[in-house]
Amino acid sequence: MAKQSYIVLAEYLKQIAADYGIHICINDFSGFIFLDEELTELLHPYMIHSNPYCMMVKSDKVLWDKCQEMKKPIAEKCRRLGSTFYGRCHAGVEEFILPIFSNAQLIGTVHAGVFSSCEKESERSVKELARSIGLNELLLLQVYQESISRQVPEAGKINSLLGIAAEYIGRIYNDFTITNPKLLSHIRFNSGEDNILGHTLDYIKRNYKEQISVPEVANFCHCSVSYINHTFKKRMNVNIREYINRLRVNTAKAYLTGTSLSIKEVASCVGFHDPNYFCKVFTETCGVPPSAYRKGKE
Repeated sequence: MAKQSYIVLAEYLKQIAADYGIHICINDFSGFIFLDEELTELLHPYMIHSNPYCMMVKSDKVLWDKCQEMKKPIAEKCRRLGSTFYGRCHAGVEEFILPIFSNAQLIGTVHAGVFSSCEKESERSVKELARSIGLNELLLLQVYQESISRQVPEAGKINSLLGIAAEYIGRIYNDFTITNPKLLSHIRFNSGEDNILGHTLDYIKRNYKEQISVPEVANFCHCSVSYINHTFKKRMNVNIREYINRLRVNTAKAYLTGTSLSIKEVASCVGFHDPNYFCKVFTETCGVPPSAYRKGKE
């Protein structure tokens, strides 16, 4: 039943994002989303600001830290207002921010963006930002212009649609506190660990078919290899390499059942350059080799 409720939430967020052309991000102040593997898999697309402009801004360590530091004042404003508000960040990104409450306690926020209501002012901010840290001004401005919507949705509509999502997330959180009562005492408004984990998952999802390495992921998240290895293993219960292989195997299943590609071709499609190693990993994960899995699904 829990899995079905997660699917409903993920599909609802996906539909809203598509219908209104918005980017949705969920900030989880308790880390409860990472407690459930299925919930993590379904909500990972909404766990960071992943629009191209924000990702380019966060490629700079100083701006990465500044984005992270903004979470606490945002949370404080949510607690003070107790309702949805509209704002603009240091990078010129405008968005709606909705608080997520559970029994009157703030446990997270839902962000809906990214917009620009004053084009000239926003572009001036982008140029100043680029100059301040040595980013290519014209390139950053181009990415900004391609990522930002000039059409700001009506506030009441966003509040109504995403208010439902915020309430739904609050209810899921309530269910978690039944079996994890310590969650109530672990509210933190700017967890760097959660931020790194969210970006790690996003990077892996985008690049798992390539030959990515742990140092490459660590560099993307502006942290050390030892830190990212420790954090990922602690929170996901598998190491990064195992997680990548599991993702590749799950993708391979669709190729095996939905196409007539050879085993070697399937291996290549999901990031395994050695088909023998692919067969070994697939068999260890699924209990049967790829050929037997395909035959069993016919």
